[in-house]
Amino acid sequence: MDMRAFSLVFCAGLMVGANALAQPAHYEGEDRKDYIGNAQSFYPQFDIGSTAPPEVTAAIESLVTDFADRWRAAKWTTVKDLFSPDDEPYVLLAHQPDWLVGWDELDGYFSNKPTMPEKSVPDEAPPGLREIEASHYEYRAEGELAEMMYTPDRIRARLIDDDLALAIWYVDFQFKPRFGAAKGEHFKANAVFRNTAEGWKFIHYGEAPMSAIMYMERLYRSQVSQEFLDLLSNGARQR
Repeated sequence: MDMRAFSLVFCAGLMVGANALAQPAHYEGEDRKDYIGNAQSFYPQFDIGSTAPPEVTAAIESLVTDFADRWRAAKWTTVKDLFSPDDEPYVLLAHQPDWLVGWDELDGYFSNKPTMPEKSVPDEAPPGLREIEASHYEYRAEGELAEMMYTPDRIRARLIDDDLALAIWYVDFQFKPRFGAAKGEHFKANAVFRNTAEGWKFIHYGEAPMSAIMYMERLYRSQVSQEFLDLLSNGARQR
């Protein structure tokens, strides 16, 4: 191959590589309005609503809305302020390999400078178990994001006791890494709240991602047009 031909091949390779690295600002073609949570009007049987008194439901919904608003790049370190200061917090985040337990870990995670102590498996653990050291900070996704948006959907609350409430909801989480395209993911959430002198506060929060197979099934389902969903719905009513 002469130098001219080599130069043409080399330049073409550079162009292909540049195009591969250049990612779009967003993924086109997704109709997100039917992709929040697990069901909309097409699946009304899933939306059972809250069983807590209306005033409790309103207070919990307001707290969860505040919680969601704090999952923004400039605010997420304030999420811990919504937890009851007199209770030991328990937090499980979908992208973290371990629980956050207690105020030292909660303060350490929701801060710009993590202070989480190292963790390791005790000597009596079964042989072959992987060592877990500072597992909460192996990857702190929020620190790598340019922006994020947490959207709760269909919050359902019930009273456990006079001052304790349980709630579940679905989450549409959109995020933009500092480098790369904007993305979205969907998971389920649950929380336990205590009614304190300052109003309702979190004492437990957990996120539950779907299995890979279920996630892919919903990913494909989300590509189905509303026109096709309407066609299926009309066909079912005509049978």
